[in-house]
Amino acid sequence: MKKWFWSVAGLSLALSGSLAALAQTLVVPPPSILNMETINIKAYADGPFDKVASEYPAVSRQLKDPMRFLAMEALTGTPRAMYISGFDSFEALEKNEEWLPGDSDADVRLEALDTRQAPYVSEVHHTVWHYLPGLSNNMAAADITHSHYWEVMIFHMRPGRGEQFAEITKLYRDAYVKSGQNIPWATYEGMLGVTDAYLVLVPMTSLKDEDTGLAHKRDFGAALGDQGRNRVNKLSEESVTSVEDNLWMVNPEWSYVERSWIEADPQYWGPVPAAKPGMKPVAKSGMKPAAGVQSAPKEKPAH
Repeated sequence: MKKWFWSVAGLSLALSGSLAALAQTLVVPPPSILNMETINIKAYADGPFDKVASEYPAVSRQLKDPMRFLAMEALTGTPRAMYISGFDSFEALEKNEEWLPGDSDADVRLEALDTRQAPYVSEVHHTVWHYLPGLSNNMAAADITHSHYWEVMIFHMRPGRGEQFAEITKLYRDAYVKSGQNIPWATYEGMLGVTDAYLVLVPMTSLKDEDTGLAHKRDFGAALGDQGRNRVNKLSEESVTSVEDNLWMVNPEWSYVERSWIEADPQYWGPVPAAKPGMKPVAKSGMKPAAGVQSAPKEKPAH
């Protein structure tokens, strides 16, 4: 399965290119629990879907919904939307899922949006992932609030092959460090809605990162070396069944992010919401894992 190795080589391009994003910025620790909702959009229905999807954040703001979500649209593969939410724990996820709006008309408004969006959706899939810091790299250097593009990879493994995935990841990480590329990425293990799978998230501030990655491809290959390359190929043949590798673009109009995100990049995320009279301004304390990277709860983006 050497074709898998070259698919993983595509990851090296994105990771190498992310060097341009390593300017000092707000530190956003990856959430321990990641809730991901993937919506398959019907062919040629992107336009009408976009129109309805852009209305959900306004309703969330009106309802003072505590659930924040980062929304993306697929640039490769089939038309899809993805909503990501993060939590410190399953207990925190439970509290958000059980939140009830004080507005008595909330359900009516949300159901109306769901009804309008339903004709443009073919499938909705929910998955839950657990963060693996030991298989991630340098996420403290990632400029999350300015990361407008993400490479999202899902590695599907044969059962019981977690140790092989860990070894592959460490071989790649060592090669990046050896070649002078201490690139940020976050790795998650599938827990619910997916089995024997690992998720790798690569933030990029611009697609220029991909161009930079091409320039570093030779350096990475030299750092990995023939021995490392052969080891990766052998491990992949033994343990990897397939890899999903796609490019996603953040959609700020679909997203409902923390005030600190908006303050960090107001031109992109939109104007900072006005503080209520008599209330103290929200402190710029950096984004919380359980609030900064969050996706729509299951009844919001689509049903």
